[in-house]
Amino acid sequence: MQSPIKSVKSIVAGIALSLACVIAGGCSLLPAETKIDEGIVIAPTLKIRSSTALAALDLAEVKRGDRLEILEQSEVKTPTRTNEWYKVRTKTKDATEGYVEARYVINKSIVDKTQDLFEKSKGIASQGIGRLKVQTKLRVEPGGDVITYLSRGTTVEIVGKTRTTIKPDKQQESDDSEDTEEPETRTVIWYQIRLPETEVLRAGWVGAQQVQLDTPDEILYLEGEGRRFTGWVVFDQVRSKDTKNKKGELKDNYIALMKNLATEGPIDFTRLWVLIYSPDEGRYVGPYIEDGLHGVLPVTVHPDHKGFTIHELDENGKPVAVEYEAIRIDASHLRVHRLSPKIYYKKVPASQRSKRKR
Repeated sequence: MQSPIKSVKSIVAGIALSLACVIAGGCSLLPAETKIDEGIVIAPTLKIRSSTALAALDLAEVKRGDRLEILEQSEVKTPTRTNEWYKVRTKTKDATEGYVEARYVINKSIVDKTQDLFEKSKGIASQGIGRLKVQTKLRVEPGGDVITYLSRGTTVEIVGKTRTTIKPDKQQESDDSEDTEEPETRTVIWYQIRLPETEVLRAGWVGAQQVQLDTPDEILYLEGEGRRFTGWVVFDQVRSKDTKNKKGELKDNYIALMKNLATEGPIDFTRLWVLIYSPDEGRYVGPYIEDGLHGVLPVTVHPDHKGFTIHELDENGKPVAVEYEAIRIDASHLRVHRLSPKIYYKKVPASQRSKRKR
């Protein structure tokens, strides 16, 4: 028969061994929590903390692109705002569990949606490059839910543009108010963008007002007389004649889009200006210019680089493809010719459009 003293020693030893296993992480007395979702880190680096408290300990560090299992979601209120937190578990061998702010982690389902948008946009040439003027909301669709915030100064590649209208709810000052005037609708312009390879989210939609276009310096000086560049597509490239460098500098040739600032309506450009670099003259020249257009994005370059397609609005306000031929004569000369017939656009007043719908 085992003595009472030996029995107590065995129990104490067992408890000590169990605690050692838990501390060392080699075994667990409780089953692991089931994940409710999977997220991807979008911050350059992110600390996993022991709790949501300010004085919490740092347990581990993850970096942009790392995947985390999301175990819980909670809100923590502070005197100035409410922060959303995730309890997460790393997918590393040690499976560290802790807490991170939700704004630094994007659900995998959202990442998949933006990746799908990116893949579909691969066949669309860049319509212009810009930078964000302020911290900007990124959405999967125009006017949709906000999925994250992009930092001020982020470079974006524009691949599309659209408009949505917002009609404010009608409000009456009192029950007996006789004011029955309908509130005016507001138009919001959106850019579809692609983001740099360093970003986890590669595509989405942002408000066009938050984007500052970075017009190439070599053509920027052509703005004026009430017109400004609203986009540009690289048609092809040539090399300059450089005595110091036998190969010369590679120069972009542009299908440039300009808009008369007095133009109203859903029109992205009113002038098409083909601007190419002439190695013979050492400057940019314009072999083709066309005004009076009612153009909308996108502009596409033919795969053989022997032409391009723009889109114009017809008399019903619908976009119609317009084809152009572009034949390279030599490095300094390009012949451009419109193949499609002239499209006549008639702006219909809002009052008449509403009557037509009836």
